[in-house]
Amino acid sequence: MKRSLNLILAAAMSVALFSGCNDKNVSKYIPDGSTVDSTTDSAADSSSTGAPNIGIPPKDTETLDTVITDYKYDFWSNDYDRYAITDKYLYFDDLFTADGAGSHFMQDYKIDLQTGEMTPLCNVPQCHHSFEDTDCESFIPLAAIGDKCYARKRTGINESNKIIDESGNVVFENKFASDFALQYAKQTMEEYDSERKKYDEDDVKYNIKYILADEKNLYITGSNYIYAYDIETKQTTEPLIIDEEFQCSLLGADMDNKRVYFTNEVQEVFMADLANQTVTKVCDGDINNLIAYNGKIYYICFLPHELDEPWRTQLFEADPDFTNAKVLIEDCENIFNIKDNKIFYYDQSASGDSEQTMLFCYDISTGESTDLFAVEDLQRVFTAPHIDRIFVMSYHTENTGVSTVSNTILMSFRPDGSDIWTNEVKNQEGLY
Repeated sequence: MKRSLNLILAAAMSVALFSGCNDKNVSKYIPDGSTVDSTTDSAADSSSTGAPNIGIPPKDTETLDTVITDYKYDFWSNDYDRYAITDKYLYFDDLFTADGAGSHFMQDYKIDLQTGEMTPLCNVPQCHHSFEDTDCESFIPLAAIGDKCYARKRTGINESNKIIDESGNVVFENKFASDFALQYAKQTMEEYDSERKKYDEDDVKYNIKYILADEKNLYITGSNYIYAYDIETKQTTEPLIIDEEFQCSLLGADMDNKRVYFTNEVQEVFMADLANQTVTKVCDGDINNLIAYNGKIYYICFLPHELDEPWRTQLFEADPDFTNAKVLIEDCENIFNIKDNKIFYYDQSASGDSEQTMLFCYDISTGESTDLFAVEDLQRVFTAPHIDRIFVMSYHTENTGVSTVSNTILMSFRPDGSDIWTNEVKNQEGLY
């Protein structure tokens, strides 16, 4: 039960330094030696033999020029990935940076879907974006409706019961706590009292873990419950309890059909039917990162293994209630995404090089998987139904012998592999 709180504390207490994206921001954000280079030419050439690219694929466009279609809302929020895409921006967190003195931190940015310009989410001069920076404007993006991004502040657990928009305005404050949340708050306050004396128990008790969205509602999830908040009427529904005994984590959702999936600490999976206000246990197993697409669900399952054996995973397709499940992909890493009937995923073991990660494209219609390219330390894959681009994040590390420089590489391409755009965020040296 301590897992979620530990994650919140770790994120909240991190000290951070942002890199900027253009000249007007240099004096505010960029520490000495840092740049955001959206015209990097460090890409490796494509192989003429048909083998996958190794390294950053060659860039053939300076701007994204994303096509936007049929946009109403977007969400993706779970234990493994947090981002939101409006009709103008991709908001994301966990961009890798260094502080020049041996530490690395995760940062928050937005990318203009047309120009590709990157902008840090905090405008406070000299801000370290840390737990103590109460004026920090940075936030963790969680969902989007129309042109609004909805988020949670990054500056501490004492803000974790509030939802803000991209301008920092408080949209909603959670004041509900289930019986489980009350008990959990009391227990965690006792455990962390020496580290967290300046926090009120209410901050833990009313903690918002995730939010989802549809056309007009934000869906609030806490320790073991979910309920809807109507943005227009400011009314809430009765909370729906997922599990009375265990803390629950969000796996994924199909908001078009008002189905949300949770897993608890003993690896039971529940489906919350928000339209009918029912909760059904649908599966047992170590399930991770579920995505609903075209009436099916796609999810990662960790296979049973001995302690001295490596983890193995499979990617499944199933009906919404986990029936008619079938394996599509063996050894798929935990984070994947779906666009235009294709699954974009990666498999560290398939590259044959521990420093490279292979990105694949699996065609759901044909069952065929295609190698796209291998990059160093691939981490995340972003997309949404209303955009025609895939975004990929990876880390690039250079060891000079006396220091180590870790940069974030952002890549984007259309689902057919065309119009490749790259952006290397160059950070200060972090001495190990």
